[in-house]
Amino acid sequence: MRKSMQLCMLAMLVACIFCTSFAPEAQAASAPNTVLVGVYLLNVGEVDLRTGSYTMDFYLSMRCPSAGCNFGSFEFMNGRATSISLQENTTNEKFWRVQGSFYENLDLHKYPFDSQSLSIQIEDQLLTTQNLTYQPDPKYSGVAPSIVVVGWSVSGWSQTVADDYYQVYNQTYSRYSFSLTLEREPTSAVAIFIPVLLLTFIALMATLMYGDVSSVFENRILLSASLLIAAVLFQFSLDSSLPPLGYLTFADWFMIATYFIMAGGLVSGILVLNYHHRKDAAKLERVHRYSTRLLPLAAIILYLLVFLLLA
Repeated sequence: MRKSMQLCMLAMLVACIFCTSFAPEAQAASAPNTVLVGVYLLNVGEVDLRTGSYTMDFYLSMRCPSAGCNFGSFEFMNGRATSISLQENTTNEKFWRVQGSFYENLDLHKYPFDSQSLSIQIEDQLLTTQNLTYQPDPKYSGVAPSIVVVGWSVSGWSQTVADDYYQVYNQTYSRYSFSLTLEREPTSAVAIFIPVLLLTFIALMATLMYGDVSSVFENRILLSASLLIAAVLFQFSLDSSLPPLGYLTFADWFMIATYFIMAGGLVSGILVLNYHHRKDAAKLERVHRYSTRLLPLAAIILYLLVFLLLA
């Protein structure tokens, strides 16, 4: 009898363990909350290339597909909210109006023909993926048709969710990202190079300066040197709007090609002055002829290579 009672108690214990392990309630408790996140962008402030910063004004929404889920407490991973107000608060939905300053590591290799992706990145402050996961919410996401970014055109937007693993803490958080893709207006990009092209044209025209007195060639050298200095100063002004970079941009390569052309004009001017003082008319005429023909051809080839290979 005693043995039978022990067997009965053992059977009840095994049954309890089985029920506890496979009960739907236990499975539901171990499953993480799923929150749908959406961003509707209203406005974008000036994009500062030097600091990689920008401001955004948008609506942020969070929805639960099931009742009673935990929204958690979110934070922005690439910026800070300067103003945030809760517009709607129910058990299954929350809406905020947010204005904030954000930053991005901008890729400027093709500047000023670059395109940029400006993002808003969100993670929960405390809940890991074991307790909370984000999902994109296309229903409440998008970009206002009236949005304008000075100097840029909006080419699209996207939203993604990825796991962000912190190795030092051995924890993984769900990260939501909303990205706005901008492309620079062609007119604003081309306008940057108009002064440089004008300087190059004058430098090429300077090679046509020819005469019987040395003052003509001296003025030619002075003009070529002045144009080269002007080009260098222009690049300093151009780079002042960019951060210190560890690589050359498209504009840098364009200016390097310009320096080669202007330096060629300066060297040819020095040579013709030298041959003029030596009374070597044959070499003077040869250098003058080659410089007036080869330098324009070199300018066309160099600029074409820069645009074809780097733009």
